[in-house]
Amino acid sequence: MNIEKIRIILPSRIRTFRNSRGWTQERFAEKVDIHPTYISRIESGKKIPTVRMVCKIADALEINAHELLMDEAEVASLDYKRKKLINIVNESKPASLELYSDLLGVLDKRYKKRKIKL
Repeated sequence: MNIEKIRIILPSRIRTFRNSRGWTQERFAEKVDIHPTYISRIESGKKIPTVRMVCKIADALEINAHELLMDEAEVASLDYKRKKLINIVNESKPASLELYSDLLGVLDKRYKKRKIKL
C-alpha cells in the first residue's frame, strides 16, 4: 500500500468508524487522548498519523489497526467477514463461545424461517 492510498482511505475510515459510534471529534479526541484539532486534520487528510497514533486510534475504536487501512470493498467481502468471525471464535473464552453458539443458533433459525416465507 502506498502513501497516496493511505491518504485517501485512512481519513474516511476513521471518520466512518467515529460516526458509527455517534462520537463527535471532541469526544473521540478524548478517547484517543489527543487534541480535537489533530483528529480534524487527520480526518480531512491534512495530516497522516504515525503508526503509533493509528494504533491508539484503533484501540479507542476497539478495532484492529489494519481495519483502518482497508478499503470498503475489502471490508464488505465475505472472505474478510468469515476470517473476522473465525478470529473472534479463536480468541474467545469458553463462556463466550457458549453465548455465541446460542446466538448463532437463534439467528440461523430466524433466517431459515424468513427464507421459507419468501
